[in-house]
Amino acid sequence: ENNYGAAGFLPSLDIIAGASNSSNNTRQEFSSGLVVDKNAVASSSINAGAYLSWTIFDGMKMFATKERLSLLSQQGELSFKIEIENTLENLTLMYYRVVMQEQLISGLRKAMELSELRITIAQRKSQLGSGSDVEMLQAKMDRNAQKSNLIAQQSNLKEYKNNLLMVMKAEQTLDFAVDTNFVFEEMESIESLKQKIEKSNATLNYLQKNSLIVDQLKREIQAQNLPRIGLSSSYVFGKNQNAAGFALLNQNLGYNFGVNLNWNIFNGFTEKNKLKVVSLQKQSASLQIEQTKNSLFTASTSAYLQWLGNKEIMELEEENGKLAAQSLRINAERLKLGLGNYLEIKESESSYEAALTRLVNARYNLKAAETTLKKLSGGLVK
Repeated sequence: ENNYGAAGFLPSLDIIAGASNSSNNTRQEFSSGLVVDKNAVASSSINAGAYLSWTIFDGMKMFATKERLSLLSQQGELSFKIEIENTLENLTLMYYRVVMQEQLISGLRKAMELSELRITIAQRKSQLGSGSDVEMLQAKMDRNAQKSNLIAQQSNLKEYKNNLLMVMKAEQTLDFAVDTNFVFEEMESIESLKQKIEKSNATLNYLQKNSLIVDQLKREIQAQNLPRIGLSSSYVFGKNQNAAGFALLNQNLGYNFGVNLNWNIFNGFTEKNKLKVVSLQKQSASLQIEQTKNSLFTASTSAYLQWLGNKEIMELEEENGKLAAQSLRINAERLKLGLGNYLEIKESESSYEAALTRLVNARYNLKAAETTLKKLSGGLVK
């Protein structure tokens, strides 16, 4: 609806035409003494015309209406952007949940390699008579527990992939692989983020457009107190024909042009009451903007603190992950050399799996906090 016609800038042009025929009994007596008395007198009438009307001044209402329609159009774009942001946020988190699960499964497979090595060495010792079946049975039990966990994590991976496909509107049977790396961006200071929220947050901008729309509504109402000036013009053809009477034929063809003025002086304080309503709407819009801004600032502060904490946790877990992986490799070499015992190896496996789980969760949590901050500051959708 954001066009000059809907705002009232353009003229209105109508073409009206009509024709009629009649048959009447006619009796006419004239002052001259002439008497016309006929039955079934035929008469016909044809009228056609083009009528133009154009309001050239309405108290500037049309300008306020056009601005309001433009703001509504911009508000519609912002509403669409909000939907895109929500979808993209959901898509991003689902994608990195798949990445997280792929990393977890890859790490679990590495841990299982040590269990398989333990089984192989335990079988050799048993065959050579230097080891007991208990060691081999315990290694198999640990390997089976790891397999069970791996199957559960693979099932979770399939679920995460299906959820991602659903958001992407893709076939649920489609198989795909992801880049199994997390990509992080450095965040600005909380003060800079809050400035961006005031400027670029789509929800806040949407509400600010509401406030501006109310301003234009006020201008439209105030314009009704001013006079309206319009132009009118027509080009008309008319023809009346009678079989009897004083005028047997009356035909007109031509145009006319005029200016009209309409100024309402009093209408029961209708505009005054409307202005009171608009004033309350303006106050409500301003309060809603302030409330939303405070909520966004609170959410951004919380997300920023989470981002800082998650970043620190991830850095610690990255170090723990490297130490756990190194410990796992050392114990694997010791096992090949016939050194070490069951408790050392079991502890190393458990530490590695726990460190791996904490690490992938820390990476995902950091990405989630980053995505939230980008959405709040309007940086998720350019």
